[in-house]
Amino acid sequence: MKFYDRNVIEQERLKIIDIRDIYGKKGLNPKKILDFIEKQVKETNAKRLCIDSITAIAYKIDNKAEIRKFIFELGKILATLGCTTILTSEVPEENKFSVYEVEEFISDAILRLDQIKIGDELQRRLQIIKVRGRKYKAEDLFFRITNEGITIFPKLRVPLSYSSTSERVSTGNEMLDKMMFGGVFKGSTTLIAGSTGTGKTLLAMQFIVEGLKNGEPCLYASFEESKEQLIRNAKGFGWDFEKYEKEGLLTLRCVYPSEKFPEEHLGDIKEIVESKGIQRCVVDSLSSIYNSFPNDLFLSFAKRLNGFLKMCGVTTFFTTATSSLIGGTKLTDAHLSTIVDNIIMLRYVEMEGKLSHVLNILKVRGSPHSKELRKYEITSKGIIIGPSLTGYEGVMSGVTRKVSQTVEEKIESQFQKFIGPMGSHVFSELKKKGLTRENIFDYIDELVEEGILKNENAELFKRNIDLIMNIPSESCEKKEPRKTEESEKEKSGSFLKKLIFRGD
Repeated sequence: MKFYDRNVIEQERLKIIDIRDIYGKKGLNPKKILDFIEKQVKETNAKRLCIDSITAIAYKIDNKAEIRKFIFELGKILATLGCTTILTSEVPEENKFSVYEVEEFISDAILRLDQIKIGDELQRRLQIIKVRGRKYKAEDLFFRITNEGITIFPKLRVPLSYSSTSERVSTGNEMLDKMMFGGVFKGSTTLIAGSTGTGKTLLAMQFIVEGLKNGEPCLYASFEESKEQLIRNAKGFGWDFEKYEKEGLLTLRCVYPSEKFPEEHLGDIKEIVESKGIQRCVVDSLSSIYNSFPNDLFLSFAKRLNGFLKMCGVTTFFTTATSSLIGGTKLTDAHLSTIVDNIIMLRYVEMEGKLSHVLNILKVRGSPHSKELRKYEITSKGIIIGPSLTGYEGVMSGVTRKVSQTVEEKIESQFQKFIGPMGSHVFSELKKKGLTRENIFDYIDELVEEGILKNENAELFKRNIDLIMNIPSESCEKKEPRKTEESEKEKSGSFLKKLIFRGD
């Protein structure tokens, strides 16, 4: 049903009167206006009266004292008529609630309507200023004017009371689960923070896919990408979001933040979660909402959304973009770290002349977790988390410096020192057979046999290997080169000789 219905007027259920048509447009007699209003209400037995506007009537009264007297007398008459009355008043910005500083005193309730600029758009706001004789919440409420009239979006209120469990659910990444000692707690909220291109959305998708595989209803609320783009991107990693959506397991809600009020977004998410029994949710990303609304509105939105999802037992991943590409001194500009249970940090670091991806867990509420900094790769199968960064410092600043070497790295450096550029290749082939002292010394002897390495250098090579492996040095007796059949050498030659001289 539309807000405007002409039948109401034609059936005389609504009577519209222009007082100017009756008493002229130049000057109005306050006493006659009051008598006229009283008479009309009594004759029609009206239950509701609207005077639009009180300021328009007052403008026609020359004397300010007469205006104040008129408003007071109007208040006395309305109190005796027994009908509910609305007075409208145009208030300039510099005025608080009324033009003549009388209207608010005769009114039982005051509602102030404004237009405020949020981002690039003007938004309508309602404030409850006064309600006489009863409790009310003095807060801002946003509203829209539509064909159905005025639609007000009430604030979603979430009490600080929700259950918790020790049950854990998988993040969809086996190594990440191990780093978190078994996954995240069911019903917890996790913040994935990182600069652009670090794989925040991809990690969130892995989390959703894990839930879908287990038959859990999931919600993906995107504020940056369209449904079609999400489906395409997921398909590139082998995940069929479109199939799960058709089956009713996955709900993709893709809306720009500025298209709706924060309360509208909250209302939409609330309806989806409750109607579909959502168990996993991704909100991607909070930073796009932060950039679309004032800080106080955003923080209120984030806290209440987080509280509602936890109250419903929904396991949630939020994503947010950090302000700096490399390094950085703070997690986010919106101070979100205190409202979430877990924080996973994805960052770029400079290592050995190139950018690498590094993951670390900053926080897991209620559980121990790995403190390691681990390299990870973005692959066609999703995010693959690799080894920890031992022997490096400055990783958190974004520029790393190697401060120690592992035993393997030290041995490899000796191969590079004594053999040259092919040392790393030779080392990697040897590593496949096993980095034992016996294998390494046999290789060194073979180098001597082939004339690639002098005896004195071979002895020094062996001595360095013993030091690295913490093996007490033996008397470095010269070992006779192993004898082999000439015909065998002619057929194939030694492994190292072929490896070094073929240019592999």
